Amino acid sequence: MARPLFAVRPITAAELAVLRRTVEVGSINEAEIPSLDGAESLQVIGRCACGCASIDFQHLRPGQLPSVVADASAETGTGEHLNVLVFATEGRSVGLVIVG
Repeated sequence: MARPLFAVRPITAAELAVLRRTVEVGSINEAEIPSLDGAESLQVIGRCACGCASIDFQHLRPGQLPSVVADASAETGTGEHLNVLVFATEGRSVGLVIVG
């Protein structure tokens, strides 16, 4: 999840909707799912260098490994197939990965 830094910004409504929906339909292990209470206050601190829509919410400490806590498939309005993953550690969402 090493991503280049850019200006920190609030999570957008669209990103929040994708995060919530992915957790809702794609939970892998209920015990590991982070609480989404207050998710609207998440700050985006990084994004993927390739230009995709993947984003990070938190810097990881050296050696800290996030877990995939939700995995879902989706289709865009234009018919593009996407796979969406939510990563978390210590009960907090740390990243949203969107693979086309």
